[in-house]
Amino acid sequence: MKYFHSLIIFFSLLYLESYGQEFAIYQAINVEKLHGKSYTLEGKIFYQDKITSSSWAVLGTVFLDNNGKQLKAPLYNDNAGDYYKKDDWSPYELSGKIDKNAKYLAVSIAVAGSGSYYLDEIKLFVKEGKEKIEVPLKNSGFENDSLINWQFYNVSQQTKLSVSKDKVFSGKQSLFIDNSALQIVSTLGNNAATGKFMDVNGVKLYYEIYGKGEPVLLLHGNNSSMGSFHNQFDSLSKKYMVIGLDSRGQGKSSSDSTKLSYELMAEDVNVFLSQIKVKNVNILGWSDGGNIALILAMQHPDKVGKLAIMGTVLYNNETSVTAETNKIIRMQVKDMEKKGVPKNNMDYRLKMLLLTEPNIDPNALNKILSPTLVMAGQFDVVKEKHTRLIAEKIPNSKLVIFKGADHEATEKIPQLFNQTVFTFFDQGK
Repeated sequence: MKYFHSLIIFFSLLYLESYGQEFAIYQAINVEKLHGKSYTLEGKIFYQDKITSSSWAVLGTVFLDNNGKQLKAPLYNDNAGDYYKKDDWSPYELSGKIDKNAKYLAVSIAVAGSGSYYLDEIKLFVKEGKEKIEVPLKNSGFENDSLINWQFYNVSQQTKLSVSKDKVFSGKQSLFIDNSALQIVSTLGNNAATGKFMDVNGVKLYYEIYGKGEPVLLLHGNNSSMGSFHNQFDSLSKKYMVIGLDSRGQGKSSSDSTKLSYELMAEDVNVFLSQIKVKNVNILGWSDGGNIALILAMQHPDKVGKLAIMGTVLYNNETSVTAETNKIIRMQVKDMEKKGVPKNNMDYRLKMLLLTEPNIDPNALNKILSPTLVMAGQFDVVKEKHTRLIAEKIPNSKLVIFKGADHEATEKIPQLFNQTVFTFFDQGK
């Protein structure tokens, strides 16, 4: 029972809190004899409906120890669109290495939104020398009419699950997930009643505005959306006018072929604020959002009131970002190139942005007139020395390093994070 309880915790944290209205299908196997081996999870997914930013499916894995406790962060496909093939079976793939402390490996497919999907040939392989050996999963091709070997979490009453012969990758059957009747619950970043688009610098920026009072603008991280601030939204909207904005090419905002840069996105914010006639806005910027906020505060000081930034960098080199982080990003870029992902793909462009920008001179931060709260986790991907450099160079700044936390402080320690930000915004009133 402990084991399955841990699986439920895993799926609720990874998928439900991170992305919103989703469910997962999963199965776990014993991997005690496979420690240290490289593995690959493969799955075939046929999209009945077009993929969107809020309707997609991805593969996922997580390790559990003998007591069912989760080990390390879960692994899942970064971008569902990298594998998507319209009107055809999309071959999804996820690779990693079996943790030496793991007893179980849970393999999963996470499904989001109101789209419908066929799943087939969910297979797990390990590498033995040069050979690729299949590790048996039960009913991996859904040839058995019973789905007893698969577990389902957070399935809506409007979701229909059935074994189908209509579309099959191999064998005679596949699993059909029918979400066509799913009633989507409005959330931050996905609210049809509130959301609007604005033409800015050749693209359409998506935004949502809530509440009354002093304005607070939310600027999210790389390849994310305003929805990443869901843990901050309720508390903020009770005291402030909250302005959520999706950066160009991310969330629901569109993109064009203009070369991406943080200066470009800062100018997008500048024009956006001018068009909604807001000045002196407080900004909460996380990761890339913090980079954008710094540039905006330097170039357009009249637009910024107070500035609260989390996990921000001035440039990317060995002094600012952990080597492991850059290694992972380079591997992801290499993998995308190997798969033939075009260089105008937004996910590819955003990863290259992380590797090559920003390029901010630390001494230029003395132009920032706004009171600034500079935050990072003790184990952030941004090195503490670099975070301290940012705080030292901004004239009116305060530094907070969250003990025991990492880059995901907004998600993992929301109560402490929120209180820190709210106390800062409220100072001097």
